[in-house]
Amino acid sequence: MARPVVAACLAVLMLASACSAAPAETGETPTLFVEMSDYKLVLDHATVTGPHVVIGIRNHAAMVHEVKVIKTDLAADQLPVDGGAAKATEDGKVGELMNIPGGASRKLVIELPPGKYVLICNVAGHYQLGMRVALEVK
Repeated sequence: MARPVVAACLAVLMLASACSAAPAETGETPTLFVEMSDYKLVLDHATVTGPHVVIGIRNHAAMVHEVKVIKTDLAADQLPVDGGAAKATEDGKVGELMNIPGGASRKLVIELPPGKYVLICNVAGHYQLGMRVALEVK
């Protein structure tokens, strides 16, 4: 009788760990790097060739951050902000990578047609504090 209980507990643990796991490693080399620190995003270059883009993300901060990719012709610091939520609106969002722990590195593999994009951290207040950067895809 103990075996079914143990099996059920193991199944729950495996399911919980799968839900919180980081994205699978693709083995692809990043074509763009984003360096994150508290309230700052820095790209290693502001223009990339698309459409297949592999973004290497390094969170050098102590806190959790995220990266959202928004297709827009607006300047990086001109996205509309919802004052009540203290977040930038995400109109035009084409991809994201959430919950990047402090000290962690992740990859975001995304298809980006030519155009202008803004990468932001949209944790409440972080966009307004400077976590935004422009990207052009050619």
